[in-house]
Amino acid sequence: MQAEGELAGSGGAGGLPAAGGRGGSGTGGTPATGTGGTTGTGGTPIGTGGHGGSGAVTGTGGVTGTGGIVATGGSVGTGGTVATGGTTGTGGVKATGGTTGTGGVAGAGGKGGGGGMVATGGSTGTGGVVATGGAAGGRGGAAGSMAGTGGTAGAGGKGGAGANMCSGGGVLDCSSAGALTMPTGVVTSFSPAEWNATTLQFCDADGLRGRLFSFYGTATGSTATTTVDTTAQNLKLSVTAKDWAGGGLIFESCTDVSGFTSVSFTASLTAGSLSGCTWQVQLQTQDQRSSTDVDPTGGTCASNCYRYPALSGLAAPSATGTTYNEPFAMFNNPSSSAIATPTQVVGLQWQVTSSSSNGCTAELRIDNIKFQ
Repeated sequence: MQAEGELAGSGGAGGLPAAGGRGGSGTGGTPATGTGGTTGTGGTPIGTGGHGGSGAVTGTGGVTGTGGIVATGGSVGTGGTVATGGTTGTGGVKATGGTTGTGGVAGAGGKGGGGGMVATGGSTGTGGVVATGGAAGGRGGAAGSMAGTGGTAGAGGKGGAGANMCSGGGVLDCSSAGALTMPTGVVTSFSPAEWNATTLQFCDADGLRGRLFSFYGTATGSTATTTVDTTAQNLKLSVTAKDWAGGGLIFESCTDVSGFTSVSFTASLTAGSLSGCTWQVQLQTQDQRSSTDVDPTGGTCASNCYRYPALSGLAAPSATGTTYNEPFAMFNNPSSSAIATPTQVVGLQWQVTSSSSNGCTAELRIDNIKFQ
C-alpha cells in the first residue's frame, strides 16, 4: 500500500563546469629557427590559462604557446616576454583569452524530475523528461551550470507537472463521517497528474486513490489483463471470455456518491470483437466486498460475496469511442442489500460475459470515469 500521493523525483542540480585542461608542458611554443638565438623553456602553461614562456629569447619573435586550453575563460597567456632585440611577432602569437573551452562543458543542466542532460556548451536541453506524478511543479535543473567565458549557460530543466495528492485510505469506512463525498465526481482520466506509473495507482483531485485489477472465470481460455496506456491516457482492458472476464478500479476509500445520479465513462473497441458476448458495468459496494480482502480492508461480506450491483446489456462501443451515462436507478441489486448503493461505492468494474460456446476476445479502452 502506498502511504502518500505520487511524487516526481526532484530535479538534479546543474553539473559543475569542466575544469580547464592543463596546458601541455611543451616548450612554450616552437620558435622559428632564425638567427634570434636560443629559446627558453617557455614556461609550463597551466589549466587556468597558462603563462607563456617567461622571458625566453625568441628567434624572429618566437611563437609562444597558445596559452593552454582553459575552462571558464581561463587566464590569458602573456604571450611570453620577447627578448630585447628580437623581432616581436606582434607580442608573440597570443592566446586571445586562452582558447575558451566552448563555455566549459556545461554541467549536465540538472535532471528535471528524471530529466535528460543539457547539451555541451550549456545549450538548452529538452528540459528533462518529466517524471509523471511528480511533486507539484517538480524542481527544475539548475541553470545549466556556469558557462565559460563566452559560453552559453544551459537552460534549467523543465519542472514536472503538478500531481494530485491523496492521503489516508487503505481501510473502507462508509460511515457518514468516514466516506469520501467526491466534490467534483471525477474518478480518473489517467492524466499524468492522476496516474503514477511507478506505484500503479491513480489519485484524483478529490483525494480518491485506487488501483487496477482484473478477473476471469474458470472456463479454459478465459483471461483478462488491465494496464494504463500512458500515451493515450486510458485504461486498456484485454479479455478473452469463454465464460466471463473483466477488470476495473478498486478504491482505497469508501465513497458516498449519493449527491450524483449516475456513473459516466467513455469506451472504445480497439481490437477483436464482442460478438458472442455481452458486457456490463458494475458498482462495487462495501457490503459485497469480502471481510477477508486486504488492500484495502473493511469489506463486510462474510459469505456469498461479490454480487455487485450491475447494469447489463450495454451497447458495444465503437472503435472511435462511445460515451455511457448510466443512472444508479438502472443497476440491479442481486444481494437485496438494504444499504443504498450510492452511499457505499468502493470500486468500479467492467465485465464481458460469453453468450455463445465460442465466447469472444476483445480489447477495450475506458476513460473519463466520473459520477455526475
